[in-house]
Amino acid sequence: MAEVMAQTDGTFFLAEKHCPICAVATACIGLCQMELEIFQAVLGEDVTIERIEHILMGDRRCVYRVN
Repeated sequence: MAEVMAQTDGTFFLAEKHCPICAVATACIGLCQMELEIFQAVLGEDVTIERIEHILMGDRRCVYRVN
């Protein structure tokens, strides 16, 4: 399940609590980078997106900051 948390400054956070590609991504971490690139392509060049929490790095979810 994903959650979007909007901030008053226009930034929002996208949290993925259950990663649909986690099992495969443990064997091929490049998939996580590809997911980030897909988000960037969909949101456009005027948007900055960065992963600030990452399941494969020990966090309990993946969270992206979007400006």
